[in-house]
Amino acid sequence: MKTRSAAIFAALLACASLNVRAQAVSAGRESIAAAAAALGGVERIRAVRNITLIGYGQYAYMFGGGNITGSRNAPQKYQAANDLRRIYDLQNDRYQQLERRNFLFPFAATFGHNYAPVNQVLDGDIAYDIGADGVAKRVPRWIESSHQIDGIHMRRLWMLNNPVALIRAALDPATKVGKARPEGGDTAIDLMLKEGDKLTLGIDSTTRLPAWVRWANPQSNLGQLTLTTYFTGYEPYAGLLLPLGYRTVEDWRGIEYLKIFVDNYVVDSQIANLAAPDAVRATPEPVPAPVDVKVTPVARGLWRLNPYGGTVFEFADHLTIFELGGSATLAQADVDAARKLVPGKPLTEYIPSHHHFDHTAGLRVAVAEGLTIISKPGNEGIFREMAEHPAPDFPDVLERHRRPMKFIPISREHLRLADSAMTVDLYWVRNNIHMADAVFAYVPESRVMVEGDIGTAAVDYQFWADSYMDNVDYYKLKVDTVSPVHLQIMKHDELIEMIKGGVQRARERCASELAKGNYFPGCPVQTNRY
Repeated sequence: MKTRSAAIFAALLACASLNVRAQAVSAGRESIAAAAAALGGVERIRAVRNITLIGYGQYAYMFGGGNITGSRNAPQKYQAANDLRRIYDLQNDRYQQLERRNFLFPFAATFGHNYAPVNQVLDGDIAYDIGADGVAKRVPRWIESSHQIDGIHMRRLWMLNNPVALIRAALDPATKVGKARPEGGDTAIDLMLKEGDKLTLGIDSTTRLPAWVRWANPQSNLGQLTLTTYFTGYEPYAGLLLPLGYRTVEDWRGIEYLKIFVDNYVVDSQIANLAAPDAVRATPEPVPAPVDVKVTPVARGLWRLNPYGGTVFEFADHLTIFELGGSATLAQADVDAARKLVPGKPLTEYIPSHHHFDHTAGLRVAVAEGLTIISKPGNEGIFREMAEHPAPDFPDVLERHRRPMKFIPISREHLRLADSAMTVDLYWVRNNIHMADAVFAYVPESRVMVEGDIGTAAVDYQFWADSYMDNVDYYKLKVDTVSPVHLQIMKHDELIEMIKGGVQRARERCASELAKGNYFPGCPVQTNRY
């Protein structure tokens, strides 16, 4: 009898739970309908063919991982997004992102300072870019980058960053609507689109207007990045309410990743045909090719790994790698290649040149592989934040195999790693406005310097030109060969000539900008040597 009563009670409890859930989902749908009414009405939203947003914006450079130091208090570096357009072709389930990007700080490569046009399109489940030459090229579903994340998922969510597009998608019968729940004075509702993308919609409990949208995407340095875009300043446009401000914030450090300021909206205008060209549609969706690591001997006990540019040192009983960057995929390939260099000698240590995200995209791989990280104490905090950041939606190798980060600090200017087979001196990088807590390696036997971004960030410009020779002179080094991260192996004299040319090009750029009345960051070039 007791067993039967228990079964009846469990069944009643399950029914009650299902009823509560059904009520919560119903409440979610009611909240979505109320948001539609607040925006202009369900029928008006469903009748909209397209919306064009016109404005300007700013990105946080490298998601906030490109600042001068890894400190939370470091000033943010920004990337301008001018001549900005967002075209929401709701009638055809298409989206176009147009802007011109420019770094708002001194950078070594021309591409950072040329307002490069960005033309990214999503047509249903096909993503493609249109180059400056007008040629369209299909892009993969996921794109790894320490600078920006992209692909079909990201473009679909950027499309749904518009409240009308967002509520329209939420109203779609094919969209799965989750339970409504309170969150900070708003009503939060989880959604799953028919394509499988997951997101959360936030609705203001007072105005009933969409308040925010949240979603996640893989990111090498952090495992995954969760972004929340807040909508502010609703104003009327063609029978709709649309926001004048978009603020996208990261779950990492609360960094403002993207700010968009609206100058105007144009509703139901004549827009370009965003359908994927036949050639793009006929092209299979690209998939990442296996990384082919090229090993180049530099000197006795030294090897360079391309395509990213890490350098491996051979000690008596172990190997150490300088730099694991580019992406998690590249870093894993470098680790695997390094482990095969000398049978019987394990790879045990990783020396990042500095904390910038393009140079530490392999940090989570290194921690998962059990490598000990050697760096300046100022980098330990940000490295631990990177290693401990959760990635539940897109688990990477560290999320799947959690282990603690091992760290050795370079507490002073110099740390020597030495045994009977190899001596490597690690030095703090001096006089460099690009990075404060950086290190470089020097092998006295072969007179090889291994460095990242001191004199070889790029060929084009030299805005911190004195840093290379200031370090050589201060530490009284004799350098014959340089193994840089971003460029190819070169001789000391070749690097000096490259620096001189970069200074001249930077001065010419400064002069041309000043002639236009543009006070360009980094100008005038600060150098006592060139």
